[in-house]
Amino acid sequence: MSRSPIRVWWTLVLTLACAGCGGIPTRQLIREVMPFTREVASTCPQPPDSPAEARLRERARAVVARLHEHKVVDFVVDAIHAGASPSLSARERFAMLHDLNASLLKDFGRRIQERFLRHDLQEPSTDSAETRARLAADVHEFNQVLVAYVSAYVDGKYVDRFGTILPAPAISRTIGNTEIAGVVSVIIDAVGDYLVRGPVWTEKGDKGPLYYPASFSKDAADLALKDPKAPPLEPTVVGVRIKAPGQGGEGSPLIQTVPLVAEGCGITKDKARAIEYVGQTAALKASMVGGITGGSFGGFGASFGAFGKVSVGDNQTVQVVIKTVLGKVAERVAADAAYRVFYRVPEKAQLAELVQKYLDLLETQPGDAG
Repeated sequence: MSRSPIRVWWTLVLTLACAGCGGIPTRQLIREVMPFTREVASTCPQPPDSPAEARLRERARAVVARLHEHKVVDFVVDAIHAGASPSLSARERFAMLHDLNASLLKDFGRRIQERFLRHDLQEPSTDSAETRARLAADVHEFNQVLVAYVSAYVDGKYVDRFGTILPAPAISRTIGNTEIAGVVSVIIDAVGDYLVRGPVWTEKGDKGPLYYPASFSKDAADLALKDPKAPPLEPTVVGVRIKAPGQGGEGSPLIQTVPLVAEGCGITKDKARAIEYVGQTAALKASMVGGITGGSFGGFGASFGAFGKVSVGDNQTVQVVIKTVLGKVAERVAADAAYRVFYRVPEKAQLAELVQKYLDLLETQPGDAG
């Protein structure tokens, strides 16, 4: 695979994801799809892989250093961070979120072309040598995840955590809405998986390991019908490995696969399905909001140097970008938060009650619970 198509797609995703839209209540939207803001009474322990707050902040800083500092990058990073921070109150999580407007988004679209592909780090000069070395190592790790995800997408082999298979982009001067939505999704997945490292759950299947919640997806069912002998669908994140600077060998897995439990504390198959449902419901709501608020914004253009100029001039394409960004971030936030709650729920009846309360919450405007 040549390097040039990847350069085009990396530049395209952040240019298109963040241009030409304004007036979207992003802060309130993410707050509304973040489930279960109050502590759940339970004798079950916290998930063993809950990320330490300090480590989340370090990884977030690496993402910003790699993608370069901008409020649009902060929105994606901080929203995912908030969803994975059970130790924070609802008020503290809400304080982390950002509203985006047209001027910020358009400014990012203009700046990203010259800055996104640069690898220089922009850490403050006041950092200690130890802090700078730590940041450089974290950026090195995140860049490996970014390359692995974009490469899988360009090769037509990308499968997200929820079992959605993304078709390979048509590499040409004509870039359609499907390609734009796909590459936006892949980059946000890379940020989410690098920051949080949430597990993928497994159980033994007749043709190999089954992965959840991916195995619930329509794409997984379609694959099994098309080729009954094919191995089960495997999310791309399962096979990603990262190396420390100078490390040889295969490296370490980005995330862990964890067996489902039959009942009680932990993640059962019912809980995995509930996590999928919560994530997909949040994504649907956020996408609908993005589609409604993005319908009146005009087009924009992006220059790719030797690759020519891509002009996006219709509202439909702008809506696709807005809907994908909001939907994907909402999906990650809701699913991460739901996992950390459902892990601690021992009873199936309580699980159903919590999911119903969450659905009811999406129909209302939440107060300042904290």
